Amino acid sequence: MTYENIKTIILTILVATSALLTWNLWTYQPNYETMEPTNTVQEIAIAAKKDVSKIVRPDTLLFHHGGNRHYGTVSPSEIEKIIKEISRWNFTDFKNITSEKDTSFVHSEGNTVIVYPDSIPIDLYKMVIKVGDKNPPDFQFDRIVIDVDKPQKDDGIVYFVSMDSKQVYKSHVPASFIQNFNSEFFKDTESSPEYKEYFSYEGSETLFLPAEDTKMTRYQFLTKELDSEKYKNALFSDPSVVQKNYQQSEEEYADNLSLLRVNSDKNTLRYVKPAAGNNPTFPSADLLKKSIDFVNEHAGWTDNYQFVDMDELNHRVIFRIYDSSGYPVFSDDPKISEIRQVWGQNEIYEYYRSNFQLGLRTEEKIEVSLSSGDSVIERLNRLEGFDSNNLEDVKLGYKMIKDPQTIRLEPSWFYRYEGVWKSISLDETGGMNNGLE
Repeated sequence: MTYENIKTIILTILVATSALLTWNLWTYQPNYETMEPTNTVQEIAIAAKKDVSKIVRPDTLLFHHGGNRHYGTVSPSEIEKIIKEISRWNFTDFKNITSEKDTSFVHSEGNTVIVYPDSIPIDLYKMVIKVGDKNPPDFQFDRIVIDVDKPQKDDGIVYFVSMDSKQVYKSHVPASFIQNFNSEFFKDTESSPEYKEYFSYEGSETLFLPAEDTKMTRYQFLTKELDSEKYKNALFSDPSVVQKNYQQSEEEYADNLSLLRVNSDKNTLRYVKPAAGNNPTFPSADLLKKSIDFVNEHAGWTDNYQFVDMDELNHRVIFRIYDSSGYPVFSDDPKISEIRQVWGQNEIYEYYRSNFQLGLRTEEKIEVSLSSGDSVIERLNRLEGFDSNNLEDVKLGYKMIKDPQTIRLEPSWFYRYEGVWKSISLDETGGMNNGLE
């Protein structure tokens, strides 16, 4: 065999080996184990999330019959029936008629008035009712007024009214809805045990109060302390770098941007993020939605909180606890019966609330009777320096009293005077004590 033949054989073997190795590289499939998908951020759920319809709710229904007869209720079940009914309607042809109609018509004969604690952006409430207009006007309202006396041949009229800004918007719904509403709801209010007779009183605006004494239940609950660590994990963007300190009765959590203080003596939880500033860049109409979304992000509705106040100038929103009968809950320190938020530039600036929730009821129901609205008005008028023009609202409700291990809810009358809620405690002899000062 010649040298050239040997070289040819070796070269052939090398070419064949190279081709084999190339084919193996192209066809090789490694046997990797499949990795399960994982969440890099754990969602924190403290209590429950809630829809807008459960948070933004009316707290009073009023039905104005002929002969100056008025009936009303705060019953959650009755309110739920009405909201469920109007959520089926299709509201169209919204028009600003403020220049044609002032707000004095709201409590006219034949009107049903759905009363909200404060103004609501219609853009948000489209999540509760059906708005048929493609581009409805941008407005806020605190009353929905259903005119059952004058349904048109083809259309019924429903008004959206702001008593605060004195704005009136008219909308249309099919007349059949109004007719059904009249027969199923309006006509029955005079005979229904859920509705009480009301009378009108002129304060800074027309107020409606129960004409007779009202029976309410006194409650006592165990307290259930909320988990501070969960709030730390929910509120800080990177909980791993948060430092924890103890200062007397306070737990303090902090990073370079935010501070969370939980005070066991005052029973409050306060989160502040100064870096958020106090000059929001988002439209004011988004303020309420952002506030609801913020609490939903950590499922923070620990009790039956409902929207009660929005201060657009100071970027503040307040939610208050309501009891199961539909009465608002107040306290000497509002922060234990409310959730308060103040917003900065696209971020929460301050979040203030209690560090507990209502636990098990610890005693049998005790029923008490509270004086009629007329008696309350008489006593208010006897207060030194009282001016009815500064009286903004009067409500039945509960005063929350926090003891070391329990929470008591005491029935009482409350009135809002020059922007401040105060309590009226009526004893058996008719005396009166003021609170919530």
